[in-house]
Amino acid sequence: MFQKARAGDPQAFQELIRPHLESVRRFVFSLSSNWQDADDITQEALLKAFRAFASFDGRSALSTWLYAVARTTAIDWHRSRLGQAGQRENPLPSSHPAPVLQQDEACSQQQDSERLWQAIRCLAERNRVPLVLFEVEGLSYEQIAELEGVPVGTIRSRLSRARAELRERLAELQPRSGVQGEAPASLRRMHG
Repeated sequence: MFQKARAGDPQAFQELIRPHLESVRRFVFSLSSNWQDADDITQEALLKAFRAFASFDGRSALSTWLYAVARTTAIDWHRSRLGQAGQRENPLPSSHPAPVLQQDEACSQQQDSERLWQAIRCLAERNRVPLVLFEVEGLSYEQIAELEGVPVGTIRSRLSRARAELRERLAELQPRSGVQGEAPASLRRMHG
């Protein structure tokens, strides 16, 4: 399948990237202002990845390469739209409606999730990217260091700074929130 994808077979490419789609989408969301923009950027990034797949040499994991393409696409996309006004915020999509008896709890969880993503998007990109890749997507320090082109120690430092800044931002957004002290551990529960 890998060789077919490298030869330009769209079906083979789609099969290869299918396990990574939601992860790439969440990663792009951390770099954008809403889900609609994240979806647009993700689609553009996957198109670029398909066109460039013949140059993928396999030295890094496919997921790492896809994150790199997505990050570059997000940066380019935002640069091209710097002058545009009137961006709209979309709430985080839910995978299914909550039962009536649990709507208050579901609403509270969605609000916590929205606050957490809002706080994450306020972090400096150099700290935000490693935080999302490590805490949400489960990449190793080594994979993130490869993607960022920095030593593993730098990634550890950036993660430490990101966690501390995230706790501060969550405290500013909602001082009484139970999420504030648990932010990094709770990130893996935020898969969309």
